[in-house]
Amino acid sequence: MLLPLAAAAEGTEYFSFFDGWPRDHHPLDTTPRFLEEGERMGRCSAEDLVQHRGDKFRYAARVHPAFGDRLSLFEGQVVQLAVEHFGRAPTRMRHGGTYNCRRARGRRGRISEHAFGNAIDLEGFDFGRLPRDGELPAGLHRRYRRPFQVRIGPHWAPRRSRDQPQADFLHALAETLRRRPDIFRGIVGPPRPRHANHLHLDASPWRYTMFSYEHDEE
Repeated sequence: MLLPLAAAAEGTEYFSFFDGWPRDHHPLDTTPRFLEEGERMGRCSAEDLVQHRGDKFRYAARVHPAFGDRLSLFEGQVVQLAVEHFGRAPTRMRHGGTYNCRRARGRRGRISEHAFGNAIDLEGFDFGRLPRDGELPAGLHRRYRRPFQVRIGPHWAPRRSRDQPQADFLHALAETLRRRPDIFRGIVGPPRPRHANHLHLDASPWRYTMFSYEHDEE
């Protein structure tokens, strides 16, 4: 069972480099992830990668086909939470990249999941106008009938109370994904170094969780 490092009225924090081994099989699980002492990072093979395009909202991502299957599951989870929080699904997902042939930052000798097309850096979502026959959730301000954006950078820890609905949506998404290793196994987000504006989501051979947020005081 994954438990928060701290869970109090003021906030929740997860910080774990290893949360156990997944029970499901992923085709990239047996791919070597570590370099030998003094070994340099060579060229990455991108022959098996595909251009995955969103089915439920717009985005494109160059990934391994098996990770693309997980992105499809992710889309369904996003839509479910978006309808609960905002009364409709987003029209577009924004991300900071998928495939990138490099080492894992801050992990000497370890290859990044991005090098296998096995990760995505989620930055946020765009929402269109509420459909004429749509309804906002009870208590949500009417301005959310108009198009708006959700971005991890300004909304994960919002400075304005009016942005709390975006924060609540992002926190709910992160918490849900933490309990869904069939979608993503690794999650890194704010306030971890180099993750102030995105959630790193991957399907590494082990589970880990690193993010924290403050609770709404209302």
